[in-house]
Amino acid sequence: MFSRIIKEGDFVLSSGAKSKYNYDYSQLSDTMNEAYCSLLKQKLDVWQSKHGKFNVVIGCETEGIRIGYVLSKLINLPFYIMPKKSTDYSELVIPAYPVDTHWLIVDDIVTTGSTYIKAVDFLDIEEKPESITFACMIKRNTKNMDYSAVHGDPDKEQLHVRDERFDFIDKRLVALHSE
Repeated sequence: MFSRIIKEGDFVLSSGAKSKYNYDYSQLSDTMNEAYCSLLKQKLDVWQSKHGKFNVVIGCETEGIRIGYVLSKLINLPFYIMPKKSTDYSELVIPAYPVDTHWLIVDDIVTTGSTYIKAVDFLDIEEKPESITFACMIKRNTKNMDYSAVHGDPDKEQLHVRDERFDFIDKRLVALHSE
């Protein structure tokens, strides 16, 4: 589905994993993004029928903003941006929402889910099924990556280790395309 934005080479992802390919979602035109958002919305509609309606959309910087903004318009919900750098959090203006708010947190590509965890931590959302849903265009298969720098190779920097919070993301993730 996303064959025109896949790039071959040697990549080190933000999670620390190495990959022989990467996706560049920014290469898609606005029209193509809107079309993919429409398809993702169909999956999200089915999800909401089983897990409750969303109340607010958060788009993770950078391409998650583009996707989240379109989804918020399609679903008619408030939209906010989640910056990549924690130093930019002070610039955020997100009003307080009730504890029972159902957040839709959106990013373009998900590998480990660490961006989602940062968003949940900043928003101080209780991690329960009815309060958070994650969405993305592409869910990467971690079996296609080299995690030697992540999983304990003593000769390499330890960048990121998965924990039980990632299982919560996996169970709450709606992806348009999964590898």
